[in-house]
Amino acid sequence: MIEVVVSGAFGRLGARIVQSVILADGLVLHAAVVRPGSKYDGRPLATFIPEVKSDVAATSDIEDALESSVVLVETAASAEVALQHAKLAAKHGCPLLVATTGFSAKDRAALSAFGEKVPVLLAPNLSLGITVLTELVRQASKALADFDIEIVETHHRKKKDAPSGTAWALARAAAEARGRDAERDAIVARSGDIGPRGDDEIGIQTLRGGEVVGEHTLFLFGPHERLELTHRAQSREAFAEGAISAVRFLGAAGLPPGVYSMLDVVGLAPR
Repeated sequence: MIEVVVSGAFGRLGARIVQSVILADGLVLHAAVVRPGSKYDGRPLATFIPEVKSDVAATSDIEDALESSVVLVETAASAEVALQHAKLAAKHGCPLLVATTGFSAKDRAALSAFGEKVPVLLAPNLSLGITVLTELVRQASKALADFDIEIVETHHRKKKDAPSGTAWALARAAAEARGRDAERDAIVARSGDIGPRGDDEIGIQTLRGGEVVGEHTLFLFGPHERLELTHRAQSREAFAEGAISAVRFLGAAGLPPGVYSMLDVVGLAPR
């Protein structure tokens, strides 16, 4: 039995993961973590999620919830909070699934360093479909090395970070396939007299509106043709299902410390 702690338990994503953990065979919800001062703190989950059959009460004391035998699923909206929780997970020897976005390059380096102590799975997007798309992007970018790369991402109006973590993940996959640096080559906004497009540019454009769960399209523009690779999330259940798969991966006996991705979960990671 794999015990799971979900941080950000009443967020858009966290609440769905909580429900999925409770319903999943072989998993048990150990704790549901909320921010200090939350109205949910100390109250049973069933009070707020009637369909949840669990005696677990929400808690704001994440350190008390962590034990070496549990897997932490981090979905906190704040990258700063997520990094603090990741540090605690490493301290307590907890395998860690990071499903938060908005990290700086310095933050990502810190998260990777925790992989020296515990298994750390970095998942800017938990969708199994996006995971496969990322690998397809890598292959297409390498095969069509002279084609221009552009990415368009669309999310609901309440999403805070832009471009999305998934858009950056796609940009990095495309850039790395060509031996380039996405952070250096990315153009996240264009306005005014910008001149001709640079050969190494990776354009990333952001759209925000309504209740769009998440859409990502990577374009490869050639002189006579173009290739479009698109993923559309129809429901956040796609992310919850991916989280369950990731938790099973992290909770497997004998998994060594290291930095993993959803490619490891679906069996597509380079060997």
